Amino acid sequence: MLGDGQNTEEMPFINMTPMVDVILCLLIFFMVASRLYDWDDLQFKVKVPEVGNASPLTAAPEDLRLTVIEPGRVAVGAEEYDLEALRELLEAARENYEEQGVQIRGDATLSFQDLADVLSACDAAGIGNVSLLVRPRPQSPSSDAVN
Repeated sequence: MLGDGQNTEEMPFINMTPMVDVILCLLIFFMVASRLYDWDDLQFKVKVPEVGNASPLTAAPEDLRLTVIEPGRVAVGAEEYDLEALRELLEAARENYEEQGVQIRGDATLSFQDLADVLSACDAAGIGNVSLLVRPRPQSPSSDAVN
């Protein structure tokens, strides 16, 4: 049976499947590991200056405090403005800082229309950060008994 003249010896071969698996695993490992390392820092040898307590170069300005003095007259600091001049002042402040805030205060005896005029000037100037300054009412002893 062995002597039938057929060559029973098999040709030797190398199984490439495990080697391809190992190579692909190594390739994936190095691709992932290379992304974890920041190569951009090694491009230039630069020693960055150090500072003790760094803060932003420009700080946000404080809110403008508007005081309604009388109908159509508003004080900003020590300066008094009419509504048109106030609108121009607020537009200039908004050009300097986009998120400029405004605090409005006034006497309790003023009418709502006086406050609405100032709010309208703020809106015309594009000021969206507006707050009204108020104080709480004092509690009277008789109001505690009612509640």
